[in-house]
Amino acid sequence: MGLLAGVTLVVALFVSIRSPTRRFWAHGERDWTFWVSWTAWLVYFGSLLGVSYLDWWSWYLPSTLIQGISLMLVLAGAVFATWAVWRLGFWESSGLEGHLNTEGPYRYSRNPQYVGYVAMLGGGAALAGSLMTSVLALVGIVWFLLAPLAEEPWLREQYGDAYEEYRKLVPRFLGRTHRESSRQGKTDRSKGEDS
Repeated sequence: MGLLAGVTLVVALFVSIRSPTRRFWAHGERDWTFWVSWTAWLVYFGSLLGVSYLDWWSWYLPSTLIQGISLMLVLAGAVFATWAVWRLGFWESSGLEGHLNTEGPYRYSRNPQYVGYVAMLGGGAALAGSLMTSVLALVGIVWFLLAPLAEEPWLREQYGDAYEEYRKLVPRFLGRTHRESSRQGKTDRSKGEDS
């Protein structure tokens, strides 16, 4: 069930990437895609937790070091994702329309929730030591890595130039922000205009 729900989400995401007019993600409003998507997510995460519990350490027994690193990844990912959801708001995090948020964790990543979820899934899969859990986690990781490709055209439609400027300044996932170079460019342009 979990694998079917996860694959459904990934296929729907590919449809959204290929054809923005048939967008499945981001929803923008509470239409049928919203309800189908969130039902699939509930089935996926419920199955992931159930499989992890039932298949714990069936594939391999992670060393104490791997367990510690994995647990730190899960906790750090949970904190980062929760901070991002709190900052953006639950409904906007669910793919509904809202406002462009560039503060808090969104100063460091355009998709801090996805960064947190990928860390949680990767760390959780390593900690579980289960092949079935790893396969399910991989499906989720693929979704979170590809989701910005479906979201970004929608965000451009919603926020226009403000989003484009933000996109130039902040990396998609993690990396160095470009605020200084943008300010420098503005200073250089203004100097040129004065000359």
